Amino acid sequence: MCLEVIGLYAKKLELKLNNQERSKMAQCAGYARFVYNYGLSMVNGTSGMTKVNKRGQEVSLSYALRILEAKKVFTDYVKKQPEYVWTSNYSSRIYQSAFQHLGEAFKRYKEGISKYPKLKRKKDRQSFTVYDGHGKVTINPGKKIKIPTLGTFRLWESIPYTTASQTFTISRTGEKWFVSFSIEASQLPVHPLLDERQYETFGIDVGVKQFASITNQELGNSEVFSIPDSIKIEQLKLAKFQWRNRNKQLEGKGKPPSKNAIKYYKKQALYHGRVVNIHRDFIEKTTTNLASKVKHVCLENLNVKGMMQNGKLAASIARQGFYEFRQRLTTKIVSSGGTVVLAPLWFPSSKTCHNCGYINQELKLKDRTFDCPDCGMRIDRDLNAAMVLSQYGEVNQNARG
Repeated sequence: MCLEVIGLYAKKLELKLNNQERSKMAQCAGYARFVYNYGLSMVNGTSGMTKVNKRGQEVSLSYALRILEAKKVFTDYVKKQPEYVWTSNYSSRIYQSAFQHLGEAFKRYKEGISKYPKLKRKKDRQSFTVYDGHGKVTINPGKKIKIPTLGTFRLWESIPYTTASQTFTISRTGEKWFVSFSIEASQLPVHPLLDERQYETFGIDVGVKQFASITNQELGNSEVFSIPDSIKIEQLKLAKFQWRNRNKQLEGKGKPPSKNAIKYYKKQALYHGRVVNIHRDFIEKTTTNLASKVKHVCLENLNVKGMMQNGKLAASIARQGFYEFRQRLTTKIVSSGGTVVLAPLWFPSSKTCHNCGYINQELKLKDRTFDCPDCGMRIDRDLNAAMVLSQYGEVNQNARG
């Protein structure tokens, strides 16, 4: 029986590299950064270029056309200059992908998703993309992977199955290098045990004090999830490390970093990587746990950017990872046959009484208990919000998905 292909899924594996291979990856990432910055500088320098449209009007060139012109100049002129002969040592797929990423950055900027593109720096996240121009390449099971135009590399984790992909992105986190690629996946039948999940809609209220409170119309089914203490411990270690090195002379304008500064950056990256890994593990386990118990959920559409304006809570809000939690939970519940309802951005879930529907406008952020002036209901603030979201999800069943 042939299963229907439903989409692409990403796979990310850590590469097991020797020093020579690490240097090669770093050079390729530097080449991609050079091309990206060159293209961005060309776009910025050609902002006054115009063309005559079909109506005979003189209009400015779009970002896409200016990037295309920058790519032509780089291919036909820059690469042939004596001072840029070294660019011929690297795959043409790298610089072509760099221009493509620049185009995507400007597209996100025009759509209002991100800010205007900035020049990349060496100490920023290093990455580059390569692809096979002839189509997909086979990825065989085992602890080795063949990357187009680069060669075969070892992996720390074994690939358990045969698959295929065309585009590969290599990125660096701390001192570790990873390869990411997409694979086509088919939807498997929903496991019979997942069909036995409770049908009622569960409301999930996320917050700073408690990561998430989940409940339905019966408080006996409520559950609270908290950020693990290990994240706070690792962040405390990072803060102490940065404090102990507060007087260390690092790099400045026109001044390269010293050897001790490089050691400091490497060790700091290890601390950051440890925090990210613990948080990602918590998100994955929490969302998997919820998806195995609940079939329908209702979540808040939070204004995280506005919440970050509170200087006293910004660090705590950033630590929670609300967006990542919502994305992973939505993906897992929908793929297992469930549905997700998003409450409107300004829906007053925290100020609404789940018992009578009264909206308490006097409720403040410091109030952790909800006291209803109308019906006298007294309940934990987060659990009340989760029950209100559960009610909203039941009412808006037609909007599920």
